[in-house]
Amino acid sequence: MNNELITNTIVAKPPLVVELIGPAGAGKTTLARALSQRDEKILVAADIQLRKMEHILFFIGHAPFLLPVFVRRFRYGRGFTWEEIKAMVYLEAWPHVLKQEATHSARIILLDHGPIFKLATLNAFGPERLKCQGFEQWWDDMFKQWALTLDMVIWLDAADTNLVERINTRSQRHLVKGQSEQEATKFLARYRTSYEQVMEKLRSHGGPKLLQFDTSQTSIDQILDEIVVNGPMQISKA
Repeated sequence: MNNELITNTIVAKPPLVVELIGPAGAGKTTLARALSQRDEKILVAADIQLRKMEHILFFIGHAPFLLPVFVRRFRYGRGFTWEEIKAMVYLEAWPHVLKQEATHSARIILLDHGPIFKLATLNAFGPERLKCQGFEQWWDDMFKQWALTLDMVIWLDAADTNLVERINTRSQRHLVKGQSEQEATKFLARYRTSYEQVMEKLRSHGGPKLLQFDTSQTSIDQILDEIVVNGPMQISKA
């Protein structure tokens, strides 16, 4: 991957909305923790968690807008899983939550497993019905909405051998954990392709800026320093 930083000044409403993307084991959680420790005004935003009452109310309040999508009849393919339904509610309505969080003192809102991750997952692994003509407008609306909402994307990746080793040695569950190297490589390639397709769609609607790093060649500390010194996030030094 090209590590060249895009350092153009971002003219955007405060706070900046930044998403960390990349495969499992690339270092997203570690970088998010390091960034939030470096600058107290960086808020790591939550995903939809239906164990929280406010998120349950949010889900109940917005899921009905997608009801025509979920009950539409199709001649083939499976239905939507629970995780896919949650992802689609997030994609439709989560910008409203980010606007509420923006009223706090946060200068940067950091998303992990955010809209690009969800769009890429639905694109690569969602039901076949999502590829039907009837969903073209939904996809376009989501790309437009998140191109306007996201200011920057930080894409972490690493060599497949590094990623597979990290996935297999950590405690979290993962679809390729314990799988053959061939299966793991195929899965990772499918995700990368989907990320690229989603980023291309977002760029066609005018955003967001992109920084890319290979964590098999560059440490998290080095990435953090590059973002602090050279990046357009203008993160305060500790």
